[in-house]
Amino acid sequence: MQQVGTQDYLGERPWWFDAVCYQIDVGAFADADGDGVGDLDGIRGRLGYLELLGVDVIVLAGMAGSDPASPALARLLGEARGNGLRVLLAIDVDPSRTDPGPVLRPWLDNGIDGFHLAPRNDPADAVGAVLADYPGRIVIGSGTGNWQLLFGLGLAVAGFSADAVRKAITTVLESRGPRPAWAMASRDSTRIRDHAALTPVRAMALVQLALPGAVCLRHGEELGLPGTERIRMPWEGLMRPFGFSAARADWSSIPHDWVHFTVEAQLEDEESTLSLYRHAMEMRATHPAFTGDDVEWFGAPEDCFAFRRVGSSLICALNTSAEPVPLPPGEVLLSSRPLVAGELPPGSAAWLV
Repeated sequence: MQQVGTQDYLGERPWWFDAVCYQIDVGAFADADGDGVGDLDGIRGRLGYLELLGVDVIVLAGMAGSDPASPALARLLGEARGNGLRVLLAIDVDPSRTDPGPVLRPWLDNGIDGFHLAPRNDPADAVGAVLADYPGRIVIGSGTGNWQLLFGLGLAVAGFSADAVRKAITTVLESRGPRPAWAMASRDSTRIRDHAALTPVRAMALVQLALPGAVCLRHGEELGLPGTERIRMPWEGLMRPFGFSAARADWSSIPHDWVHFTVEAQLEDEESTLSLYRHAMEMRATHPAFTGDDVEWFGAPEDCFAFRRVGSSLICALNTSAEPVPLPPGEVLLSSRPLVAGELPPGSAAWLV
C-alpha cells in the first residue's frame, strides 16, 4: 500500500480542521423581504436547515459593497453562533499590490470568522499579518499563501475517472502544504434531468467527504443541482420559484422540473441526494473511523480505487468502470447506490470499516 499525507499538526485540533464549509450566494439563497433577491435575513430564516444538513461554516458570497456593520449581518452572526455555526466572507483582495487591512479589518471587527479569498498569491503574508491581531480567525485561500485551508478544485476537474481522481488526491496530499479544503462545485452538471444522471455526483460526494481535511460545498450542491451557475435555492412547493421568494416575478429561468429536487421533496425521500449528503455528513462528524491525516491506497480493479484513512478503519472505494466489482473486506457503512449481489455497482462509491 502507498501512503501519502498532509502536513503534521500537534496538539488540539482547531475548529476549522475538518469543517464542512457551505458557500451561499446571498442573492440566490432565500428572499425574506419579498423583493425577489435573496438577503441575509433570508439566510437567517433557513439556519435550521443548515443545522439539519450538518454544516459547520457558512461562507457568504456576493457581499461586495455591503456594510460590515449592518444590523442584518449582526442578526445573522448572532443566530448563527447560537446554532454552532461560524461565518466567513468570500472576498476578492490582492495582497501582492495593496494593503488588505482596510478591507478586511472592518469585517473582522464586526465578528466575521475569516475569509474565503478569490484566487490570489500572498508571498509577503499580508493577509496573515492582518489576521494575527484576531486569534481564531482563518483564511481559505488558493495559490501561494500562509492559509489555514487551501481551496482546491482538483476533484472537480478530474472528471469521473478513478485514475484521474486518485492522481488529484495524491497531488494535494503529497504537497505537504496547508490543510486541504476539497471542493467539487464546478463539476460539469449544468442541467440535471433525472436522478440517474446524479450517479457520479453521488459517488464523488462520498469520496470528497471521506478525505482528510475540510470540505467546501456550494449551496444547492447537496440537492444535486449544478454548481457552475448562480442557482436560486428551491425550497418547497410545486410552483416556481419553489419557496425562494414571495415576489411576483418572471421565474421562468428556474427549470420547472426542479420540483423533484426541492429541499422539501428530498427530505421526504430516503434515497435522495440530500439524504445521502445528510447521512454522510452526520457519519463523518460522529463515527470514530473518520480520523487520520494520511491515506493508504489498496490494489483495485481497473477504473477503480480504494483507500484507507491511516490510523483508522475507514475505507472508501470508488468504481468508475462499467461493471460491478467486489468490495474490500469490511462492514459497509454507506454506499452511493444500492449494492448488487454484494458488489459495488458501476459509477458508485462506498464507505466500509
